[in-house]
Amino acid sequence: MRRIFIAIMLTLVFYSVDAAPRIRVPYCSDCMYITKVADLPDSASFYSKEYNAYADLGYVYKQLWFVWLPIWNYEGQYALIIKDKDVYFDISEDELKELAETHKIALPSNPVGLWDKLGGKAIIILAIALGIWAYVDKKNPAENSEVAVDKGEAV
Repeated sequence: MRRIFIAIMLTLVFYSVDAAPRIRVPYCSDCMYITKVADLPDSASFYSKEYNAYADLGYVYKQLWFVWLPIWNYEGQYALIIKDKDVYFDISEDELKELAETHKIALPSNPVGLWDKLGGKAIIILAIALGIWAYVDKKNPAENSEVAVDKGEAV
């Protein structure tokens, strides 16, 4: 049984080494995301004739992710967004403060969701910790096993 298992593992290793150059690891270093923060009233001042839609207040940011795990968010800014069209319009800090005061909107400093803030980092840290734990656990097997050895002779 052990020989069959070793033969299967060696076969898989050789096939995977052959296929390795063709395997691409998914990552994105410049992905842009748009998050809706607050609804603005449907008035003429927030209507876009070009897109035939009303704008809302949103947050636009870029993200670095590796194997679909978000690692870093950067270049975040508030903007007027049209969510269904993935379109945004830059606004200045003064315009943002005026909008927040006029429409009584509480603006969080970072409105990015919890998964995008911490999710990927937590999983990566957990994977590294488990890898270190497994390495240390295999390195010292004598300390981890409690085998009683009786070398004494019966009297």
